[in-house]
Amino acid sequence: MDVSENHDNTTNCTNIYCTSNEEYEDRMWNYVFPKFWDWVLIASHSIIFVVGLGGNALVCIAVYRNHTMRTVTNYFIVNLAVADFLVILLCLPFTVLWDITETWFFGLTLCKAVPYLQVR
Repeated sequence: MDVSENHDNTTNCTNIYCTSNEEYEDRMWNYVFPKFWDWVLIASHSIIFVVGLGGNALVCIAVYRNHTMRTVTNYFIVNLAVADFLVILLCLPFTVLWDITETWFFGLTLCKAVPYLQVR
């Protein structure tokens, strides 16, 4: 136990659980490190991330390279592909990390900027 007592019987703890530092670190690792179902969620979101970026990039490239595909309808589809591309880049990684760890690692600026960009 990493607890010391003063001469007036008050207890001073080095962490919020009044446990040893090793126990506290184990507790923190168990809380932050993903469990099995979290890994399943990470894997499925990774697949969505890669397929989404690749598919949307292919749509944009196809319309850009083929001049006959430059119609109003296809420009609308490219616009949707770009919007989906941005959603995948700005929402997916931050949301997955927040859902898995329940902790924000990116500082105060991104804490304010990411939800703003996700809502707009």
